[in-house]
Amino acid sequence: MNKANKQHSIATLIWLLIFTTTVAVCAVIGQGYKTAADISREKYKVSVELEQTDKEVQQLKVLLAQIRSETLQLFYEADYSGNLGTIIERYPQTITRLIERLDDQRAKQLFARSTRNIEQIIQQADIWAQRRWVINKEYIHGNQRSNVRKLLQRLHSFANIQLGQQRLQEAIDIRRWRVADQTEAQRIANKILKKRGERWFLLLGEIKTEVAQLTQHVEILISTLHGDRLADVRDNMLKPSLEHLERNLFILDKALDMPAADQAIQTLEDLKIALFGNNYHIDQQHQTIVVSGGLYQLCADRLQLDQQRAQLERVLQQRFLAMDNLNTYVAELTQNQYDQFSNQTQQLLTNRLQQIAIGSAIVLLIVIVIGVIISRKVQQQVNNINMLRRHNELILHAAGDGIVGLDKLGRTTFVNPAASKLLGFKAEELLGSCFTPLLPVLHENGKPLTDSEHPVARSLLLGKGETHHSTTTLFQRRDGSCFSAQYISTPLIDDSNNNEGAVLVFKDISEQQQDKKRLQEKKSQLDYLANHDTLTNLPNRRLFRKRLQQAIAYANRTDSSMAVFFIDLDRFKNINDSLGHDIGDKLLTLVAQRLHREIDDCDTIARLGGDEFVIIVEKGSSLDDIKSIAKKLLETVARVFEIDEHRLFISASIGICRYPHDATDATGLMTNADVAMYYAKKQGKNNFQFYTNNMNSRARELQELEIQLRDALKKDQFVLYYQPQVDISNNTMVGVEVLLRWIHPELGIISPQDFIPLAEETGLIVPLGEWVLQTACAQNQQWLQQGVKPVCVAVNISAVQFKNNLQHTVAQILQHTEMDPRLLELEITESMLMDDDDQIISLLDDIKKLGVHFSIDDFGTGYSSLSYLKRLPIDKLKIDRSFISDVTNNDNDAAITTSIIALGHNMNMEIIAEGIELVEQEQFLLEQGCNIGQGYLYAKPMPAEEFVAWLKPLK
Repeated sequence: MNKANKQHSIATLIWLLIFTTTVAVCAVIGQGYKTAADISREKYKVSVELEQTDKEVQQLKVLLAQIRSETLQLFYEADYSGNLGTIIERYPQTITRLIERLDDQRAKQLFARSTRNIEQIIQQADIWAQRRWVINKEYIHGNQRSNVRKLLQRLHSFANIQLGQQRLQEAIDIRRWRVADQTEAQRIANKILKKRGERWFLLLGEIKTEVAQLTQHVEILISTLHGDRLADVRDNMLKPSLEHLERNLFILDKALDMPAADQAIQTLEDLKIALFGNNYHIDQQHQTIVVSGGLYQLCADRLQLDQQRAQLERVLQQRFLAMDNLNTYVAELTQNQYDQFSNQTQQLLTNRLQQIAIGSAIVLLIVIVIGVIISRKVQQQVNNINMLRRHNELILHAAGDGIVGLDKLGRTTFVNPAASKLLGFKAEELLGSCFTPLLPVLHENGKPLTDSEHPVARSLLLGKGETHHSTTTLFQRRDGSCFSAQYISTPLIDDSNNNEGAVLVFKDISEQQQDKKRLQEKKSQLDYLANHDTLTNLPNRRLFRKRLQQAIAYANRTDSSMAVFFIDLDRFKNINDSLGHDIGDKLLTLVAQRLHREIDDCDTIARLGGDEFVIIVEKGSSLDDIKSIAKKLLETVARVFEIDEHRLFISASIGICRYPHDATDATGLMTNADVAMYYAKKQGKNNFQFYTNNMNSRARELQELEIQLRDALKKDQFVLYYQPQVDISNNTMVGVEVLLRWIHPELGIISPQDFIPLAEETGLIVPLGEWVLQTACAQNQQWLQQGVKPVCVAVNISAVQFKNNLQHTVAQILQHTEMDPRLLELEITESMLMDDDDQIISLLDDIKKLGVHFSIDDFGTGYSSLSYLKRLPIDKLKIDRSFISDVTNNDNDAAITTSIIALGHNMNMEIIAEGIELVEQEQFLLEQGCNIGQGYLYAKPMPAEEFVAWLKPLK
């Protein structure tokens, strides 16, 4: 009876607690609903007004952005045909609607003034664009440039013809001298020497040189980017060149009285008119040319347009900044209105919440009292139950693997959460059920296990002390999906050694297998990249050499022959230079595909680099077979290539070396095939040649170039050019890169890429590199004495120089020139850091102690390790121009550039971007945090004198 009374008492208290809680909740809900309704009405009323105002402000921002965008198109698109006028008309309409909504007199005045300013500057921009269209049409479609170049070509032809005639006459005299008797030969020799010593004979050479110099000055005029340089080009380049040429032509005319000289004088006068206009004249007092038109005036007008555009852009930017500030002011007005409403709502909400809090406190007190009474009565019963439950749950939940208990009939007696999750069942669905049909098990090949192979059957057959460890199997979930699993079965044996059931423990190993598979795929991918050309997917030099050695071994075993084809595309450089590297890469890919289709499956084709391909022909290597294959290859390359609306025609030169007839090892086969290919090029290209022992022409050419290179160093034919490096954030010069040029007396300016490899191969790079370093440091000291601001001079260092006591050379030059070591920066490439890492790091550290800075040139194009990079005393990273050229259009280039900048900054390095030519490229680099820029946007490489002249406007 007491137990029944206790149960009745607990039930009564519980119902009282439920009733009290229900009443309190209803009261709170009712009060809260009333409060929410009042606030909602006020909020809706004000939010509609604020939303409309915000919509007007956003529309105003959109129109302002459209005006800014259309104006930039007007400045930079020659054929602009946008709707700037329509947008300008909508802008004041939107402002008017917004002013009517805002009750602020200051905002009204600012909007009206800003609208007038925008309309005025847009009118000026439109007038500028009309004038630009007229001048650009004349510059692009007019014939002034072509006319000037034709006149220059005519003068050049005159000089060549006259020189040719004199040399022809001299050749005739020399031929007569060779067959004449001694007296006649002496007379002819005196005649030749006398003719060579005459003034008019020397004048012809001077005239040819002056015509070439005048042509160069005209091209400088056309390519000039700064208006303040035009007068310098006119008076200090064109005027002296024209005067010297005219003087020599008059002297030549008087000396020889030739009609061609009169024609050349008239052509020169026509050239002056084409350059400076019909009414030009020379101001003798000021020694300048007074221009009345012509090509010079057209160039001046174009540069003046650029200056006007920059001024308009600055003014327009100021106007847009004012409008942005005005939009901010309007947003603040809107925010103030919203804050005022929020304060009112907050006060109302606070009052209501105080009322709810008082009522809730009373109800809560009642609930607490009743709850304490109930809890004390049930606590003792609950404690015992919870203790048992916690023990069981801790055991099952602690295991990450699935655990299932089975009785001797295969029914589930217990299951932990991990097993339920892995199999897709709830625990109650598994308990008491036969486990075998709930767990289909498959082999790795997908074939179901037989009943006797099932984990449950195996588990129930185990004896005392036995366990069963599975190999990888597939467990099928409830939804039909499978996962790779491994399991362990342990029997449950009673005291009588009877099997009362088993425990099955299993785990999901799918992720481990996926990781293993991904690792294998990554390894295969890296192996492929290491042995194949990334552009054409053909084997690279490394894999080709392995295949060649295998082919040689096979030929030795079978006593057979084979051949190596060395293929080089003719005139490929012209396509690369004229159409760009993208077209060149596509052409190389198509050539590779065609060549691959023409060879047998057992043969190997590879790309060595550039436009060079090699082929191993193993079968059918008789002379006739080889000739047939070579002809097929020439024919397939000669067929037209259609790439991006371009119809391209190229040819190939093929050198063939046979094994074992011409060479017996891989190096000999490659070298001899290369020599034969060069011989094919000298035979007119588009042909094939078999290697012979007499083909040593290429070696002689390299020897001749080496002799000329040695003479060039002795005869001071090298000159240094300097290209500024600019701080992108403020456009101030912070450094200069030194670039080497070879001024050949016959070939003109030779690029370093044409002679540096030979210099490195012959060792001439060491004295040449010392000369560059010595000259650059001395020049920097001279600039300091002339009052030029100290700048850092960056000099490229070859890998060969690292092996020739570079530290001693640098220290000696710094001491001799007395230059501050902090103003010297040595540029190294990633490829120099690949071998002898400890030795390289030690050498760099020793030079670093002198105070010299280091930078890595063309960073991102090599394979330097990041862990290796952090050990080097590097101050700067230079991003290669290949990433900068398309950084605003190519997501991959942009991502690589951004990553290099972030990497450099994280390692406390400055970043230099090479090859900047566009303002958009500079803006992108500035946004990404790049420190220094270098490229034609700022200045081209210049000789020392021109560089000093370039610095004067900066002062």
